[in-house]
Parts: sequence; C-alpha cells; structure tokens
Amino acid sequence: MAQVIRDLSRILFEQLVDWIKQNYGDARKIIEIGVGHRIDVAERISQALPLAEVLVTDKDESWVRSQKPGRIRAVADDVTFPSFNLYQGASLIYSLHPPGEILHALEKLANGIGADLLVVPISDERHNLTQDRWRELVVRGRIVGWLLNKHG
Repeated sequence: MAQVIRDLSRILFEQLVDWIKQNYGDARKIIEIGVGHRIDVAERISQALPLAEVLVTDKDESWVRSQKPGRIRAVADDVTFPSFNLYQGASLIYSLHPPGEILHALEKLANGIGADLLVVPISDERHNLTQDRWRELVVRGRIVGWLLNKHG
C-alpha cells in the first residue's frame, strides 16, 4: 500500500511540474515554501525551467545549511515572519502539504509581492480554500492543487 501511495504522489508531482513548466515558462523566479526534507519537486522544476531561479525555504535552519542543492538556492525563512526581499520578483510561490495554520501567511506573502500561490494540500484536505478566491488546479482530470492568482 505504501508503494502505491508513493507512486501516486510521484505521478501527481510530475503532473504538477509539467503544469508549472507550461504556465510559468517565462518566470524569472519560483519559490517553494516549507520544503521540508523533500527537495525533488524543486529540482524537477529547476530542470524543466533552466532560466528560472528556483528558491526553496524552510524554517529549519540546520536542514537548510545541510543542503547542497545545485542550482537551487535554499534559505532559512519563516513564512509567518518572512524576509520579503527574498521573495521579490517571484511569479509563483508554492507549498506542498502545508499545515493549515500557515495558509493565511502564504496568502499574505503572495499578495504582498504580487505572485500567484499554488497549494497542494494533503490528500483531499482543503483547509480554508474558499471557492470564490481559490480555484481547483485540474490536470488530466485530477485535482493536483489549488491556485490563488494574483490577478484573480
């Protein structure tokens, strides 16, 4: 069962990376917030969009210091008290499986810098993603996340 879940997760993230490549191909900067110990999605985005700066943040400073992520820049930052200058120029901010309590901080940050925000909740968890502001991101018939557009 665990292998099935890993396979579904891998497929979902591959579809997510493809969607980001198609929709943010001209982005100068894309940021993953709360990367945790899973940097593979950011690595795939970096490979798919070699001209974009890919930045990952996490509030665990020791983890960030331990990373040697190649082209990806890893920075310790707490989204609830963000260093706004880190995020300037980003077209897209995304977070994979964020805890519900940081959603407001993610929205505030994305709005503050004028970036789109993409959230991939754990399974069908929707937290406070209201339909009037958030839209389902559907790829090949499957909901892969929720998008809050800076212009929408």
